[in-house]
Amino acid sequence: MIIRCSLVVVLLLSATVGRAVLGAPHTVTTAEPLSRFPAVIDGWRGEDSPLDAEVIKTAAVDDYLNRGYFADGKTLGLYVGYYQSQRQGESLHSPLQCLPGAGWQPRVSETIDLRAGGETKTVRKLVVERGLSQLLVLYWYQTSRRVTGDEYRRKLFLMADAFSSGRTDVALVRIIAPIGVQARTTDASALALALPFAERVLPEVQSRLFRN
Repeated sequence: MIIRCSLVVVLLLSATVGRAVLGAPHTVTTAEPLSRFPAVIDGWRGEDSPLDAEVIKTAAVDDYLNRGYFADGKTLGLYVGYYQSQRQGESLHSPLQCLPGAGWQPRVSETIDLRAGGETKTVRKLVVERGLSQLLVLYWYQTSRRVTGDEYRRKLFLMADAFSSGRTDVALVRIIAPIGVQARTTDASALALALPFAERVLPEVQSRLFRN
């Protein structure tokens, strides 16, 4: 009985401390502006596509990059949304929610591995369709210590990072490749374009947004 009561007290104290940490997260000021993100990556040349003010307001980002990259008649889209902190009760807008809200319905949703910085990272792969149009989407959540394409793991990591370092800054990184007759690509060929690009983008995000 004493042991059970002690465990309850510990859990209550942990929850209280967790709320306090997430309620007043550390503000990070070392992130480089995303406007400085490389305009050329492995021969892909980028062109910025600014978002509407209402979209920015809805996303509630502190900084963002929305850019198309072009090479040899192929196109990739890169979006990076950076949040300096996450407070208790706030949530990033997951592509699993935003894309269906825009009419894109997923027909494939799975995790895949990519190699970046000499390590293997697990990210989310989607194939979505709207009418006759299809897109391959790679996305992940990135912090100073972690990379994950899983929404539930991201929330667990948020709590762990808040306790260990006081940092709750995070970036949502999304790469899009068109699929279909006009794009002259299949699921596999779109992935063959997007995956190496993602492997170059991930360490760039790490070095520019999460400098110690």
